[in-house]
Amino acid sequence: MTRNDERQQWREFHDFVAAPEMTPGTALDRRINAQIGKALRWEFWQVGFKMTLIQVVTGLATLTICPQFGLGLGDHLSLHAGHVGAPAVLFYLMCGLLFVSCGGLLCGVLLRRSELARAQKMRGRYFLGYACVAYLMLVLLGSEAFVATSLLWIPGAVLGNLAGFVLARSLRLRLV
Repeated sequence: MTRNDERQQWREFHDFVAAPEMTPGTALDRRINAQIGKALRWEFWQVGFKMTLIQVVTGLATLTICPQFGLGLGDHLSLHAGHVGAPAVLFYLMCGLLFVSCGGLLCGVLLRRSELARAQKMRGRYFLGYACVAYLMLVLLGSEAFVATSLLWIPGAVLGNLAGFVLARSLRLRLV
């Protein structure tokens, strides 16, 4: 940049600063506010899709160590011993609570603030729906589940998701 270019830029900047204040018209104000509002407001389906993606990835990861439905990979003797030794009602409830809480926790961590506000409004219905669909998928894919007792996995999963989501959300809102 030459010295003349710099002087020209300074003159233009000075003219800009010295110019009288102008305000845009109300129509332009409304259009800009609508665009910003739309960008900041995520629709429920968008937040739900993002939460479902987080839940599915987390769920598939936990299935690699979960012996509950017979889909776990590898030998996890302590988990298998718990599955055999614990009462079925308690075991299914606790497994739903523990394994699925990771998904709720990650949803609370990975969602943006505007998404958290949307997710907060639908969290109970969403987590119940997700737990029911996840359970049905596990049963339909041929897992070894006895329907009467394994149904307790659903309330455990809902509670685990809610606990993880609320914990992560509250910690995140307090720390940021």
